[in-house]
Amino acid sequence: MSTRRREVRDTARDIIQGTQPSGRGPRRPREGYATLPLSRRNSANGANRDIADLQNQVDQLRRQQSDLLGAQDITRRQNEAANNRIQRQAGYLAGGGSNRDMDEIRRALSAIENRMLLFGQELSSIKGTVDRHTNDLIAVNNEVKARPLADQARLQSNTQQLDSRIRDLHNQMMALRRSVDTEVSDRVRVNQTQQDTINRLQETIRQQEANRNELLANVTRRGDLDKAKLDEETRRLNDRIQLITTEVSRNLNDREQRLRDDLLQKYNGVQMSVKSQFDARLERENEIQRNLDERLRNQDQLIEQARAQIQQQKTKNKERFQKVNSALATLQKYFDAGNKKIDKLMNSEIQARRVHERGLLGRVTNTEDKVNAYLNSLSAAVDEVRAGNENAKMPNIDIEALRREIEGIAADKNKLSMEGLLKLEEKISRMQHSLNRDRREIQGKLSDSNDARQNKLKSQMAKLDDLLDDVERTQDRVRDKVERQIPRDLNELSAKVDNLKQQMTRRIDHEEEERYQAIKELQDAYGKLVVRNRADRRDGSAAPSSSALKRDIDECKVAIQKLAESVTTVKNVLDRRLMEEIRKRETDVETLTARADALAAQVAQRAA
Repeated sequence: MSTRRREVRDTARDIIQGTQPSGRGPRRPREGYATLPLSRRNSANGANRDIADLQNQVDQLRRQQSDLLGAQDITRRQNEAANNRIQRQAGYLAGGGSNRDMDEIRRALSAIENRMLLFGQELSSIKGTVDRHTNDLIAVNNEVKARPLADQARLQSNTQQLDSRIRDLHNQMMALRRSVDTEVSDRVRVNQTQQDTINRLQETIRQQEANRNELLANVTRRGDLDKAKLDEETRRLNDRIQLITTEVSRNLNDREQRLRDDLLQKYNGVQMSVKSQFDARLERENEIQRNLDERLRNQDQLIEQARAQIQQQKTKNKERFQKVNSALATLQKYFDAGNKKIDKLMNSEIQARRVHERGLLGRVTNTEDKVNAYLNSLSAAVDEVRAGNENAKMPNIDIEALRREIEGIAADKNKLSMEGLLKLEEKISRMQHSLNRDRREIQGKLSDSNDARQNKLKSQMAKLDDLLDDVERTQDRVRDKVERQIPRDLNELSAKVDNLKQQMTRRIDHEEEERYQAIKELQDAYGKLVVRNRADRRDGSAAPSSSALKRDIDECKVAIQKLAESVTTVKNVLDRRLMEEIRKRETDVETLTARADALAAQVAQRAA
């Protein structure tokens, strides 16, 4: 047999024919990277050698590019053959294969196509890089050829640039080599997995092909063999091949049948499992239904108990509301009666004080009139004495009676109100001012009288001085009462008002606390009822009498609202009355304080 020519490997044809891989495989890329020794070039021959080296490197890069393109074509043909084989298998499985196998084949095809696209993109980028470096090298070569004399520094710089570019190109080629090796290993692994299913056929066919080739060689060497025998042998071999093919087909069919039986058995097992799960689920649902019925019966019992408790609580709440309403009515009645009694006492006290005040002020006015009449008579007597009337009648006045009257007025000042005290102080101040003025006038008139007449009047003036001292002491006592007693009375009044307010506040707080506790208990009961009602609605076990229960709850809510409103109303009324009383007392105090300040200013002005 003649030697086969070493041509490019066709993997698809080898797979279809079932022969060994033919032709030469892709050449492994060269390892390492080219380095150019840097040396001084002092002539044009050195530049020409560099140019020749660059051209050699360019040619080497072009050869590597051609090898890469050849490897790409080989890989493409291998992928096409694999795709054809996969398509045949897909056509075979279309008759009896499962959808899962079809999905796996589709995923395998998609993965192969993606890898081909990535490989084509990488190869295109590397090809563009190689072309770019080739163009750069050609441009540098042309530039070097165009210059008769080479600049050594620039030539060295260009050489270094070329070296760096060549190193980059080598790195990219190494990366491409690694990617190609990876792709080749992936393709080999894929081809190996794809060829496992037909290895036995290929092995049998190769053995028959070897036997056939051996027989043909024997026939060639022995040209004298009988042609009929050769035909018989050929027919026998063909029959044997047919038998082997039939056996292989039967084995494949048996394998497919076993696969179908396994799938059917698995399907039956899954169906039995689903049926058992369905039965278990049905049993669990029945058990849940029984438990739910039991819970519903328990809920009905609890609802009946809650209804009885609510009825009892409703009765208690009604009784409590009646007690609260009666207590509120009694409290309001006592409050009104107390207010009326206090108003009556206050009015009677005010009337008594006013009568006493008018009588006391009348006594002061009477005393003032007596003193004024005495002063007028005394002044007239002084005028007569000055005129030379020896028979001038001297007025007489009961100083002791006036002193007792003034002391009685000073003693009765405690029964006066603050307004009466201020009026009393004003009248006494006016009386004292009048006495001082008349005394100064009489003393002025007596300054030019003789001794006999002056001695008659001195006794009257001494009595007048005593009366003036008594009036001044009375005024001091009244002023002390005004200055000390009024603030003390105001403080006592304020303390009484505060005490009354605190007592009312404590009583109101106590009542409010009791009402709040009752309202809170009702709200808790109402909340429990609402929760139970919601639970009954979720369980679907609401009692037929839910409307009556809802009506009772609404009545409880209305009663709670009325109770809260009544408590709030009582509290507001009490607060309003207290505030009115406090404002009234404060207004009276401010008025009295203003009058006291005005009176003090008048007294200070008159004293000055």
